[in-house]
Amino acid sequence: MSYIAHITTLSLASLILAACGGADAEGTAGDEAEQAQSVAAHTSVTASSVEALRGRLDAVRPPVRTADPAHAPDFYLSPSSALGPAGPLGAWGPLGALGPIGDDSWNTSAWMSASGDWSAWARENNQQNGPLGASGPLGPSGPLGEAAYRRTLPAMNDFCRQLQAGGVFTALGPLGPLGPLGPLGPLGPVGAHGLAADDDGAYRRGAEIVRTIEVPFGNGKRVYELVEKYTEAHAKRMRDNDTSFMVTGTIERPGHEADVYRIRSRESQWVTVTVVPENGLSDFDLEIKDAGGRRVARSTSDGRQVLNLFIVPVVRGHYIDFAQVKVARGESLQVEVTAKTTSSAFPGYRLIVVGSTRHIADTEISGAHQVKPR
Repeated sequence: MSYIAHITTLSLASLILAACGGADAEGTAGDEAEQAQSVAAHTSVTASSVEALRGRLDAVRPPVRTADPAHAPDFYLSPSSALGPAGPLGAWGPLGALGPIGDDSWNTSAWMSASGDWSAWARENNQQNGPLGASGPLGPSGPLGEAAYRRTLPAMNDFCRQLQAGGVFTALGPLGPLGPLGPLGPLGPVGAHGLAADDDGAYRRGAEIVRTIEVPFGNGKRVYELVEKYTEAHAKRMRDNDTSFMVTGTIERPGHEADVYRIRSRESQWVTVTVVPENGLSDFDLEIKDAGGRRVARSTSDGRQVLNLFIVPVVRGHYIDFAQVKVARGESLQVEVTAKTTSSAFPGYRLIVVGSTRHIADTEISGAHQVKPR
């Protein structure tokens, strides 16, 4: 198994076990109309809406009563749990600056990028058993396959169901930044596609910019968007960005600076946006607006770390900010990153955008944690 396959498997397994012990045919016109109608309301789950549950899951359906044998599900709403600043979405987790993605000598992606373009070899060796093959994490037997996602995951217990789209813990699940569609998976900077990135972070095959890749799926194929690691300046300039990328940016004037990125969804899907601080002492927020400038979702949770008298970081506030939004095919959005406070020495953040694809565009979960714009 390749390194990235290990990373993807371990990232998902560590979260789930902690609590759980040709191309596909298009839908009918009626299905498309129904989807378009449902996404118009922009149902969203954010760190702020989860925080508003105040540590209780009574208002969530289906009922959430079971997790791992040692804990009730409410335990995982603690600021010290996986949603908090000391968890896998925080500065010290696998998505942070000390993880496999970055430009420093300890980041695996820096070494893979230095290898140049090895995409021809990757295509030849990924068809069946590689991370981008039919048996890989994006194939039918992976975490996004019908059996694993729709049957096995929710059958484990009530907590695991909430890792699905629209769930309370969805940012930790297979559709979020830690899952196979995110930057740690085979589509990202440490992925098995073998494409070299230019100085802006775009993947290239020679002079051609490559944005998507075909992956075998059953008797057909699926087309997935690659996960680029863009620079802040390049991502701000883009007018054709998709829903699968990350940005390394900085905010040096908290309260007076906003970084705005434009995206467009090519499918009806759930889009999960997470802002990961590069230093645990920083607290970033995010807001998503539609093409007319109207707010779609906002996440302003106050999760960060502070240093105590012994210069040991301790958790303050609640969660790392994220927003998962149901969007329509062809819809344009803008994502705005701001900050309450940042570390002056390390004011960086990592914005991560992950689209679920049209293959997972529904949810059976409902509750007070799902909100619609006013």
